[in-house]
Amino acid sequence: MTEIMCSMCKKTGHVRVLVSKPKGHEIISMWSCGHCRHAWRSEPWRISDPIKFFGYAQYTQPENVERISAAKKKLFQRFLQWANKANPQTSRLMVDFGCSYGTVLQIFKEHNWQVMGVEISPTAQKTLDERNLPWASSLEGSCLLKQSVDVVIMSDCICYLPDPLKTLHLVRSYMKSDGFLLLRQPTRGGLVHTLSKLGIKKALSDDLWLDHVHLFSRKSTMLVLNQAGFSNVKFIKEKGYKRSIKGELIHRILRAVDYVTLGTYDLTPSWIVIASATENLKHMHQF
Repeated sequence: MTEIMCSMCKKTGHVRVLVSKPKGHEIISMWSCGHCRHAWRSEPWRISDPIKFFGYAQYTQPENVERISAAKKKLFQRFLQWANKANPQTSRLMVDFGCSYGTVLQIFKEHNWQVMGVEISPTAQKTLDERNLPWASSLEGSCLLKQSVDVVIMSDCICYLPDPLKTLHLVRSYMKSDGFLLLRQPTRGGLVHTLSKLGIKKALSDDLWLDHVHLFSRKSTMLVLNQAGFSNVKFIKEKGYKRSIKGELIHRILRAVDYVTLGTYDLTPSWIVIASATENLKHMHQF
């Protein structure tokens, strides 16, 4: 039997099949790598296509715009503060990859940044038009020049991508040499790996996966960013993201376990991740 290769670290001999079960007319499979603790699965939109899938997703519907925007507003304002410190000049360009309703675009635009969003959901694109915010369905179709972008933001985006490494290579090619990347990064791979090792079925549930294709760990996040040419990768405690009381409690408990065990189990569900397009940038010390 052929050994399965990890989609992130490309090693064999460490991959565990979490589940392989029929769903509709196809087989849904989930895997976890014991080496880099990355977890991934079949794309949930394979029967249709990603544009139709995300067009119907509840988090792209107009009635959820204000609720989701409010949950992330303080987090995005923090992104703006970092970007302003690193780029004090007047001519600055920010790209929000997977921009959804354009909350980040609005915040940066109000502070004299040039902005461009990348979004494939038709319902989100309609909201962007209503907000008079610029967008394109791909970087290649955006008319932006290579090596022209100061800051790229990917908030709750990378986990949906079928090929994160390919996308990050593309993103970096549009960034200036002194540009940097800001991720609001779900990192549930370590949690899924631990739960599956303990035989707890929660690891297979939709509550953990949502519509994500990839569940990153800190190690697999570092791997994919380094492979794409990014450096100075930093994981920063997440502040400013508004959760339910239950969600916040769970997040703090898991972070406390990571703190006590020196990160052995990598359970913290999400981080802010910052990386630079080139090495040894002076402004990276501020993060």
